[in-house]
Formats: sequence, structure tokens, C-alpha cells
Amino acid sequence: MVLVISIFQILYKMINPAFIVDGFTEKLIIEKICPGKTIKRADINGKNVTLDAIAKKIASLIRLLNNRYHPIIILIDKEERNESISDIINSLHSKIVENGITSCDIRIGVADRMIENWIIADWACISSKMSTKPIVTEGINGTSVIKKNKINYNKTTDGVNLFLLANQKIIYKNSESYRCFIDKLNDLKCEYLKFERE
Repeated sequence: MVLVISIFQILYKMINPAFIVDGFTEKLIIEKICPGKTIKRADINGKNVTLDAIAKKIASLIRLLNNRYHPIIILIDKEERNESISDIINSLHSKIVENGITSCDIRIGVADRMIENWIIADWACISSKMSTKPIVTEGINGTSVIKKNKINYNKTTDGVNLFLLANQKIIYKNSESYRCFIDKLNDLKCEYLKFERE
């Protein structure tokens, strides 16, 4: 019995995640939905930034975390990359390993095309009487869609507030990239993740 409790305590201590995200909006969102966790900004993503450059920056941030956090959760935007989400995830993971990060539990999420696409996956949180709901929300320019429906849109204030208003269950149902990311986080102790999934 004592051995079982000790193993449980060891496993519980191991689940101490740190996040590496694209920028301010994602950082502010994670601070709200998973408070008290370590979050680093890569500040390097964009439509012209290579996965090699992103992997190099992420690897340097992981080294700074000094093996104190498990897992390392990475969230980037797909932007206008032509590769599939799974190809980007696999390629980025391989490139991080090539940069010397070989013994880390790394979990990568890629928003298609940006974090705003996850917001518009729950159309009710942004819709107005004049709005037209997109048939598919993955791959389109989520920021542009929101701006057409909101007179003023500030990524780091409105984006965070809209994300917090959006219903996880609806986003999960409507967004493949969100679903892929959330499914990797089942062992995290985070209230945000406690929703019914269909």
C-alpha cells in the first residue's frame, strides 16, 4: 500500500507542465485557463518563419527550463504553411530533437490557422445580427473573420476575452486542430480541460 502511494506521489509530481507558446495572446489565455503554470513565449512564428528557426528557439527555451517541468506543451499557429497539422507536428518535434532535446515529454499543438480559428469554431461567442457563419473555420483567416464581426478587435484583450467566452465542447466538436491538441492533455490537472467530449 505504501509503495502504491509512493508511486502515485512520484507520478503526480512528474505532471508539472510548462508551456511554450507563440506570443502574448496565447500566453494570456494560458494564464487564465491554467493559472500558476510556467509559460514562455517563442515570439518567432509567422508566415515566413521556418520550422527550423522555431525549433531552434523552442529548444533554447526548453534548455532554460532546466528539466524542471514535464510535459513541455508547445502551441504554435499553422499560419499559411501548406503542410498538414500532423506533418508540422512531426517535423517540429524531429527538429527540436535535432537541436539536442532528446529526453523530454514534448506535446505539440498547432492552431489552424491561428488561435482565432479556435474562437470562431464556437460562432455564438462572436456572432452578430449581420454576421455570416463560415462553413468551415479551419484554415481561414480567423482574425479577419472576427474583425468583420467586431468593430474593434484587439488580439491581446478581445482575443483573450473571446477565447474565454467560447465553449470548449463546441470548439472541440468543430475544430480538428483544437481536438488534436486537447486530446494530448488528458493527464493535466486543469479545470479548463474538464468538459464532456463527443
